Amino acid sequence: MFGTVYNPVPAPIDKIKNKYRWRMIIKCKVNNSMIEAINLALKGIELYKKTSITIDINPNNMN
Repeated sequence: MFGTVYNPVPAPIDKIKNKYRWRMIIKCKVNNSMIEAINLALKGIELYKKTSITIDINPNNMN
C-alpha cells in the first residue's frame, strides 16, 4: 500500500515562535485510498494539548 516511509527528522527550520517542528516524509502514489489510510491512522493518534499535525500533499517547497 505505502511506497517509502522515512523516519521523522527535525524540520530544516526546527523551531518557529517557540514551537518545535518535525518532518515525516511518505513517498507514494496519492489516491483516495491513500488519503483515507492516512486519515484513519491520524484518528488513532492521541495528541498532547499543544501538539498539532499538518499534512502537505505534493509540497512545492521542502524547506
